[in-house]
Formats: sequence, structure tokens, C-alpha cells
Amino acid sequence: KVKSEEVVQAYVNRILEVEPYINAVVQDRFTEALEEAKEVDKIISEITYSESFSKQQLADEKPFFGVPFTIKLLIKVKGLPCTAGSKLFEDQIAEEDAHCVALIKKAGGIILANTNTPEFGFSLECFNLLYGQTRNPYDTTRTPGASSGGEGALLGAGASVVGVGNDMLGSVRLPAHFCGIFSHKPSKGLVVNSGSFPVPHPDHLPYIFVGPMCRYSEDLQAMMKVFTEKNPIRRKFGQKVDFRNLKIYYSTSIKDFGMLPVDKEIVSSMLKAISHFTKKYDVAAKKVEIPLIERTIETGISRAIAPLSNIVNFITLGKVDHINLPLEHLKLLFGKSTFSFPPLLWIMGNKLLSRFIIGNNPTSQKKYEIILGKLRKELDELLDDENAIFIYPTHPVPAPYHYEMSTSLPLSWAYTGTFDFTGHPATQCPLGINKEGLPYGMQIIGGMNNDPLTVACAAELEKVFGGWIPPQSNNF
Repeated sequence: KVKSEEVVQAYVNRILEVEPYINAVVQDRFTEALEEAKEVDKIISEITYSESFSKQQLADEKPFFGVPFTIKLLIKVKGLPCTAGSKLFEDQIAEEDAHCVALIKKAGGIILANTNTPEFGFSLECFNLLYGQTRNPYDTTRTPGASSGGEGALLGAGASVVGVGNDMLGSVRLPAHFCGIFSHKPSKGLVVNSGSFPVPHPDHLPYIFVGPMCRYSEDLQAMMKVFTEKNPIRRKFGQKVDFRNLKIYYSTSIKDFGMLPVDKEIVSSMLKAISHFTKKYDVAAKKVEIPLIERTIETGISRAIAPLSNIVNFITLGKVDHINLPLEHLKLLFGKSTFSFPPLLWIMGNKLLSRFIIGNNPTSQKKYEIILGKLRKELDELLDDENAIFIYPTHPVPAPYHYEMSTSLPLSWAYTGTFDFTGHPATQCPLGINKEGLPYGMQIIGGMNNDPLTVACAAELEKVFGGWIPPQSNNF
């Protein structure tokens, strides 16, 4: 038997070992966590089990009793920094827990630390002026992804058991892909999303999802049981699935302007995953084209950027009403700006796209809402059968070098962002390590509220591909 204190201490030691190399932690609470672990051990040692209170009942009520967790900075943890990685809020401490954190604590989880994210979450590179740059544990010259990059890096390094992030454009799936772990973006409305900072704009809220990140698929299943609370769907997570009824659809690319072709090794592994199901369970797989997916970029921009009429005032909670962009960029060159580059780029993009391309007016927004509705309907019809899944790349390549996501790969979020906008569940599943030692994965998409199936498929593929593969020790 292993005591909670021993487990927590082991992960504290691992964080201390890898943190100088990956810079993933914002603030730890190691002392408090160890005290909480001792209390868990004390409670367990003093419990007298009986017919009225069994070990199974304890496991059902507190499935993560004494298990250490880490949480993304943008999700509130009482007593830890709540800054969004911005100098404007550098002294702010969370006074309450986000709903998902409260659920974790109720399930017996112990919070070890919160982890790094880009400023306001406005980047695919995990950097801000308060806490610096987070690095990928498989190659520190490369990005861990974002915006849940701190979680991805810490989990990939084997320095956390389970993490929690939130996802818009792919913020739990991209870091999981780059860092070789599992993650899940739930169906729209399935998991309560409250307690983020900054508070999402009402136009963004429908496209932001709280989701678990972990090294092992069984933890993904257990976390979704916790996050779905009293919803009857929770009983389906972890149940045996008859894969002989599976209906597989897949696509290996997006034919849109500015998109890189998907790496051949990723495509090969995707086809191997599909082949596993078709050969072992005698099911068919069909390659499909979904024409409206090709319009994900323009539709996504219309949802994620263009709707905000006063983005500066909103993201700063009224602390700043206007930014002189040329001046602020000049100040940035000399290290004098309050903001890092991504928020400034986001603000500039909002102004340009709203005015000249997408259009922040009722007619333009209605046009893209209609396109999104049609895409949602296409996917609903494709995945109407309760046994249907759609296999799709998470990203065209493994982890790029730092800042490539903002330069040569600025539109690569289209692979993941599609399913934030449609609301369908998406599970990121690791598929192995490439010749350069970098992990990669793919997405498994399901029909609305068919999350248990996509997670179960990932668990099946974990047996084939090995799931999380630790980075080489000489990386540190």
C-alpha cells in the first residue's frame, strides 16, 4: 500500500527536478499539500469499514482521495495567484475555487500548484511577462503548446498525476499532442465552466470548455465521472464498449488557405489506429470530406476575435480603455510595455478583421452563424449513430520550435478549433514518438454527449500505441 504523503512527496520531488528546465509552475503549495496528504493518511488509518460504510463507498465518494493535482493558471484555485499572466493583475490572489476545482477537492484531490499560460490565454506559445516561457520536456527548444502549456509540460515530464485546463481553439488538446498525453474537450454543456479569470466574454463563453489532461486514459475516465457530477452519462465512463459495432469516419487533412500538410508519420499512425479497429473488430472505416470544415478558419475568427467591440476594456476589466498600438509595440521592443506581444496582436487582429475582413456587424455575423450551423448539422448527421466516431489530426506536426506557432503555423488551431465551435466532444490520444523523439497524437470526435465512446476508444488505442511515453532522462 502507498500512502498519500509518499505520493505527494514523490511528485513534489519530481517537480523540483524538472522545473528548472521546463518552467511550468506559477505557484506551488507543497507545504499545505503535504499536510493535507498526512490528514488523508490519518483518516484512512482510522476508518472502520462496515456494512453501512464500505471501501467501495469511500472510492465512489472520493475517487481521488489523496491524489495530487495541478491546475492551469486561468482556473481559480483559492489562495493561489489569479493573474492571467498579466502585469495588470500581478498581485491578485484567488478568493474562491473554480467549480471544477471544488469538484476535485470534493473528490479528495490535493492541489500541488497552478501552472503557466500565455497572457490572458491569447497565444499558442506558453509565455508571459510575469512567469516567462514554458518549455517542452521532450525538447526544451520547442513549445509545449498553449494555452494549457504549463499543464502539458508538467504532465509530459511525469511531474503531475492529473491536470485541468480549459479549451478554446484547442487549449487542452494542442499541449497534450505536443507533450504526449491524453486530454478531453467535453461536449457543449456537459461540464460546468465557471471560475475562470479573466471571465470569458459572453460571445466566447459557448466555445470554452473545462477539460482533464493526464498521462493515462483511465484517469481521463475517472475525471469525467467527477466533472459530469449527477448527469446520468457519468455511469458510462469506464464501461466496457463493444467495438464490433463501431462506425469509423476519418480525414487526414484540412484543405484551407495557409495550412501545412499533415506530417506523414502522423498520418501513418492514424491509419494504423484505424486499422487496429477494422482488423481486430471487423468494422469498416470510411474516409470522408466535410466541405464546411474547410471554412473553419474564417468561421473561427468570426467567433473568437471579431465579435468583441471593445476588446481592450473587456480583457483588462476596465483598467485600460484604449491602447496606442504603435507606441505599445515600440515600448515592447525596449521591455517597457505592460503587455506581451500576443495580446497586442490579438487586439490589432480584432480591429483589422472586424473592419476589413470578417466584419463586426449583424449581417456578417449572421452569415458565419449560418455557416457554423450547417457545419454542426453535417457533423451531427455524420455522427448520429451512437457507435460513430470521426478520427482527425490534432495538429499537422509535432511540437514546433518556440514561436513557430505564431509565425509559420498561426492557423494550425483550425484542426482543434472546429469542435469548440460545433460543441462536439474531442479526445486527444497519443500515438507515439517520432524519429526526433517528439510525441504526437490524433483526435477522436463523437456525437453530442457521446464523450464516453471517444474516451473508451482512446483507452483501447493506449493498449496498441503505449499511451504516454516518458521523455529521455538526458533531456533534463
